[in-house]
Amino acid sequence: MEVVNPSYQSQAFKTMESMADALEMVDELEIDYDGKALQIYLQDGKQYLINFHGVTNQLWISSPFSGAHHFDYKDGSWQSTRMDINLNMLLKTEFKNQLGYNVDF
Repeated sequence: MEVVNPSYQSQAFKTMESMADALEMVDELEIDYDGKALQIYLQDGKQYLINFHGVTNQLWISSPFSGAHHFDYKDGSWQSTRMDINLNMLLKTEFKNQLGYNVDF
């Protein structure tokens, strides 16, 4: 049986809170962060959902463009388990494709 690792959980919540704070400055996005899950809404109604999955100690994301991803915390960032990309780069790439400019967080 897997157990929630408190340091991963803490890092996950810090990551989501930091993202929420930065993304709230982007006019084309609506942000809803309740302390456990981060929802990011685009103007066309599409949405992202990011949450911490305690059993696996991963951040899980549902993207309206690239589907579901799982991220392990390694070497100071959240790394995809299925692609050679970290969470920030995935989101920055997708936001740039949708908004037409770079979004920093």
